[in-house]
Amino acid sequence: MKRWFLWRICAAAFAVFALSSVVSAQEALVTDRPDFTESSSSVGSGVFQLESGVTYSDFRNGTDVTTIGEVLARWGVAKDFELRIVLPTYSREGGGGGNASGFLSSGVGFKYELTQGDGSGFLGSMEAALIASTTIPTGTADFATSEWQPSAVFCASWELSPNVGIGTNLGVGRPADDDNRYTTLWASVAVGVGLNETTSLFFELYGFNREENRGPSTATFQTGLVYLFSPDLQADLRVARRLTDRGVDFLVGAGLSWRLGG
Repeated sequence: MKRWFLWRICAAAFAVFALSSVVSAQEALVTDRPDFTESSSSVGSGVFQLESGVTYSDFRNGTDVTTIGEVLARWGVAKDFELRIVLPTYSREGGGGGNASGFLSSGVGFKYELTQGDGSGFLGSMEAALIASTTIPTGTADFATSEWQPSAVFCASWELSPNVGIGTNLGVGRPADDDNRYTTLWASVAVGVGLNETTSLFFELYGFNREENRGPSTATFQTGLVYLFSPDLQADLRVARRLTDRGVDFLVGAGLSWRLGG
């Protein structure tokens, strides 16, 4: 079953990449996927952007999880301000003594761009944004909590050269585990490398102080490929591996993002 699913992801990714088109001189879209690190820019006034994907995750205890959808809708209501809506994602969990499927909770939030990094020096060249969001208890029984789960993320990035950039996130959340509230903190750093006008790579480290109530710290390495069919259409492919005893053992995913307006 696992080999079949991995083959389907690779086949879908190959089909997407085989569509090939030329990127024009228009500024390319910037997405908040496929890396864990959120971008430090908003989509821009009047822009509507959809980002979606599919992910297969394998855990050390024998459990595997497939998520399909992962839709983030971003709407630029002002120059530096966007609304964000997370649509319900279908999830299937297998192994570990049984199977379960259903929908994860939806979510809502906003991103505010603090600075565009058009100055000089460390602070002057920094692009920064703030994201505030919360889940909405709309998921199905096996995958949802009755509690709203708020979080906030500070995003910063720097352009090191025309082809290399670095981004970092600092986040805090108040999730509920069996209706017990706890505080989770996370940090990430990602380096993006442009190979040419259409293709780029990223390398990333991210970690949590805990991902469950009274749980241990986790750390993960992730890398991936991003391809632009046009300035408004992007495909991505990513893989990740845990660096600690707990957390996702192996992850592979693919996605598609597109932009309207602007």
